[in-house]
Amino acid sequence: MNQLELASWDWEDVVTTLQGLTLPDQVLVTNGMLWSQTIQPEKRTESLTKEGLQEAFNANVLVSAACLQHLSGRLKRDSSLTFMAVSAKVGSISDNRLGGWHAYRSSKAALNMLVKTTAIEWQRRFPNTALATYHPGTTDSGLSEPFQQRVPDGQLKSPVQAARCLIQVLDEHISPAQSGQLWNWDGSVLPF
Repeated sequence: MNQLELASWDWEDVVTTLQGLTLPDQVLVTNGMLWSQTIQPEKRTESLTKEGLQEAFNANVLVSAACLQHLSGRLKRDSSLTFMAVSAKVGSISDNRLGGWHAYRSSKAALNMLVKTTAIEWQRRFPNTALATYHPGTTDSGLSEPFQQRVPDGQLKSPVQAARCLIQVLDEHISPAQSGQLWNWDGSVLPF
């Protein structure tokens, strides 16, 4: 399996990089951003900023959107492709009971909708494709590090555990018949 790491969240950089590659049969988009040195998750609506929203949408939606747009222009009716983008359970609108984290939640909800909408289109145009978003659970990473004190004992996954769960869900559940779903790390479907 070839792995491509994109250092930029710039649309043109992503498309330029993808244009030179052979059409893959599997795409995993694993980038994302909850916080940065200048942006923290909002606890109140008054904390929203244009810059925070733009950074969250650039990091959490843009690479997937650029990949889907590029792939859509290259697929043929009989193409087989599996596409999965890492999302978050907090991007589920119906599951939001805590509020807060406005930019992160809304960007992950946008990612879920982007993938769902593309899946509906591709079912008609490219029926052998399967698209999904995926919630890895809380993983011991730079993204979650400042927030891990609230994670119940036994629920923080190592990167290796998170990768194993992702591969298991990808192998066992992602199919054209299930295209467009938001999957949890344990193989269950999460609500939008």
